Amino acid sequence: MAEIKKEAAEGSSTAPPPTERGKNHYKNRAKKQKRNKFLKNAKSFGKRESFGRGAELEQTEYNYLVAILETMTKEKDTEERQLIANNVLGQLKGKEIRTASNQVGSRIMEDLLAYTDEETFAGLLETFAQNFRVFCCDKFASHVLQRTLYVALLRAVAPLQADQQGEEDGEGEEQSAKKQKVGGAAERGGRSVWPCYEYCLKEQYADEHRQTCRQYVERMAKYLINNLEEFVWEATAGYVIRQCVLNLGGITEKKATNDTKPLIVPEQWHKLLHEFNVQLMAWPQFADLIGMEQTATILQDLLRALASTDDAFQLEQLIAKLFKEAFYTKKVKKEEKDNEEATVKQEEKSDLPKAFQSDSSIRLLEVCIVVAPAAFLKDKLFSKLFRGHVKQLALSRACNFAIQKLIDHTTDKDMMDMVFAELEDSMEDLLRTGHTGVVLALAKACARLACQQGKFVKNLLDALHCAEVAPTKMINAVLHLLPANVTPSTAPKIHLHGSLILQAILDFNKPIKFVTALLEMPNDRLAEILSEPAGSFVANAFVSGRFVGEKSREKLVRHLEGQYAQLTLSVHGSRVVEIMYEAGNPAQRENIVRELAEQCERLNGKPWSAKVNKRLLVDLYKRNPARWKVAIKNDAKVEKMFDKLVGGKKRKAES
Repeated sequence: MAEIKKEAAEGSSTAPPPTERGKNHYKNRAKKQKRNKFLKNAKSFGKRESFGRGAELEQTEYNYLVAILETMTKEKDTEERQLIANNVLGQLKGKEIRTASNQVGSRIMEDLLAYTDEETFAGLLETFAQNFRVFCCDKFASHVLQRTLYVALLRAVAPLQADQQGEEDGEGEEQSAKKQKVGGAAERGGRSVWPCYEYCLKEQYADEHRQTCRQYVERMAKYLINNLEEFVWEATAGYVIRQCVLNLGGITEKKATNDTKPLIVPEQWHKLLHEFNVQLMAWPQFADLIGMEQTATILQDLLRALASTDDAFQLEQLIAKLFKEAFYTKKVKKEEKDNEEATVKQEEKSDLPKAFQSDSSIRLLEVCIVVAPAAFLKDKLFSKLFRGHVKQLALSRACNFAIQKLIDHTTDKDMMDMVFAELEDSMEDLLRTGHTGVVLALAKACARLACQQGKFVKNLLDALHCAEVAPTKMINAVLHLLPANVTPSTAPKIHLHGSLILQAILDFNKPIKFVTALLEMPNDRLAEILSEPAGSFVANAFVSGRFVGEKSREKLVRHLEGQYAQLTLSVHGSRVVEIMYEAGNPAQRENIVRELAEQCERLNGKPWSAKVNKRLLVDLYKRNPARWKVAIKNDAKVEKMFDKLVGGKKRKAES
C-alpha cells in the first residue's frame, strides 16, 4: 500500500509543463471575468429585490434586462446582434429615459445602440434631443447619451472616410488591428463584446439617415455651447462635453494616442468647435478652470480637438491664454499657498511657476507641450516655465512626466542642448528615484536630433558604474538599469526602459561600443536576452540600426549559431530567428535552416515554432536541401514581384 502511495505521489509530481499563453491572454481573461462579475452582481441585486442602481425598475422589467444582458455576454454574429438590438429597443419604447437611468439598462442600451436600424435609431435620437438636460445630468443616462453621439458621429461621417479607408486597406493586419482597438476605446472602458467602430463605418445607411445623424451632433453641440457655463461644473455633463468636443474634431478615442488619424468631419463642425473655444476663453474665471481635474480635462480635450483641425491660429490663441493667465504667473511664496493636498512637496513647489502647483495643471501643461507650435514651445513654455527648473522637475514624482513630454517633442537642437545641460549630472539620481522614463526620453532625443550622443553614453555608463567592466556586465547593467557593482538577491528581469534605451543607443551615429559588447557576449546569454519580451526587440534595433555595419549584422547572425533551435522554442525568440534569417547572407540562412532541421519534430510541437518551420521551409530542407535552395529562390522572386505590385513595401518577417 505504501509503495502504491509512493508511486502515485511520484506520478503527481511529474505535472505537465505550463501552457504557453498568448500575450493578451490574461488581459482578455480579466475583461471576461469583469463582464461576468457585472452580470453576477445584477442577478444578486434582483434576488434581493433591489433592481439595480439609479432609477428603480419593476421586477419584470429588471428580470427582462438581466436576461438580455446574459444573452449579450455570448459572442453573436452581426445579424443576431441587429435582431436583438431592434427587438429590445422596440420593447423599451416609451421607457428609454427610465431604462437609461438604471445601471443595467444603461449598459445594455450602450451596447445595442450601434446595431439598431435607421428607423429605431432616428426615433431614439429625437427622444434624446428632447431630453438633453435629463440625460446630461444623470450618472448612468449620460453614458447612453455619449454613445448616441459617438454612433451618430460614425454614421454621419462614414462616407467622408473613403480615401482614408483605401490607405488602411493597404496596411498590414497588425496596423488595422491596432486601429480597430484604438477606435473601440471610445466604448466604456473597452469592455464591450459588441464593438461598434468598424461596424458603423462599414454599414450602409441612407443619405437621409446620415443627414439626421449629422443634425443630431450639431444640435447637441449647440445645446452644450448654450449651457456651457452651467454644465462645465457638472461631473456627468462634463464627460458629455468632452465627448462632444473630441467628436467635433474627428477624434473617437478619449485616451490620447498617436496611432490613428482623426476622422474627416464636415467644416461646420470645426466652426462649432471654435465656438466652444471662443466661449471658454471669454470667461472671466478662465484661470480657475485649470484648478479642478474635471474642468482641466475639458481644456485638454479642447486642445487635442483644435490640434486635429489644423487651425494653428485658434490653437495658439488658447495656448497663449493658458500660458498668460494660468501657467506663467509670479512665483508663489510658500506661506501664500493654500493647504490643498498635492503630490509635490510644499518646499519643492515654493520656487516653481503656477503651472506646477497642482496635478490638473501639470496634466494640462503636458497636452500644451504636445500640441504647441515649435516656436511657442521653445520661446514661451520652455524659456519661461522649465528653464532653470529641469533637474528639480525631473526628480519630482508629479512633474517628471512633463519633462518627458518636453524632451519627446523637442525639435530644436539648441533647446535640447539646454535641457541636456541641466540633466547631464543627474543621471544617477534619476535612476535611483526610478524616473527611468526621463533617461529614455533623453536617449530617444539624442538619436532623433543627432546631438549629445557621446555625453549621454558616458553619463549613462558612469551612472551605472559599468564604463570599464566586461561586455556582459555592461549590457546587463543597461538592460536591467542596475549599477554593475550591485548584486540583487534574485535574478532581475529586463527593464522595459532599459531595453528601449539600448535600442535608442544602437541608433546613435557611433554605437560601436555597444555593438562590440553584444557580439562579445556568450551566445547562450545573448540568446537568453533575445528570448525575453523586452529583450527581443534589441535584435530589431541591431539589424535596422542606421550606423550598424553590414559586417556587424552578419557577425551577429554567425554569433547566434547553435542557439537558433532554442530561440525558436519561445514566442519572442522565434521572431528573432526570422529577423536573423532576413539579415543573414545565403550561406548563413542555410546554416540557420540546417540547425532547425535537426530539431524539426520538436519545433513542430509549438505553434510559433511550427510557423517558423513553415515559413523557412524547414521540412523541405530536411528531405532535400537542393530542392530547398530552388524553392527559396522562387519564393524570393515572388516576394519581390509582390512588393512591386503593392508599392514596394517589404513584407514583415513575422507575416
